[in-house]
Amino acid sequence: EAQLCGFLWRKRWLGQWAKQLFIVREHMLLCFRCAADLQPVLELDLRGCHVTYKAKRGKKMPHTLKVMGMAGEALVIGFQSRQQAEDWRKVWRCCS
Repeated sequence: EAQLCGFLWRKRWLGQWAKQLFIVREHMLLCFRCAADLQPVLELDLRGCHVTYKAKRGKKMPHTLKVMGMAGEALVIGFQSRQQAEDWRKVWRCCS
């Protein structure tokens, strides 16, 4: 059962953005290329992760959250509004 899900922007190689499906289930953040995919392309354990918010005026992605996992992996996710970013950050904080 998912705690939160939605299509968000993931920062990819060389600064490109890709819209992908993100699901928070238990303590895991799962990322799928599309809703039809059965297997996630990325799994990140949210326990012990560190999340930072950054706002950038005039940029393509005005609000971002950077998620740093315990193993040093980093994931940057883009949002269109500060409220949307805050909603996701609250759920991730509860999982960690």
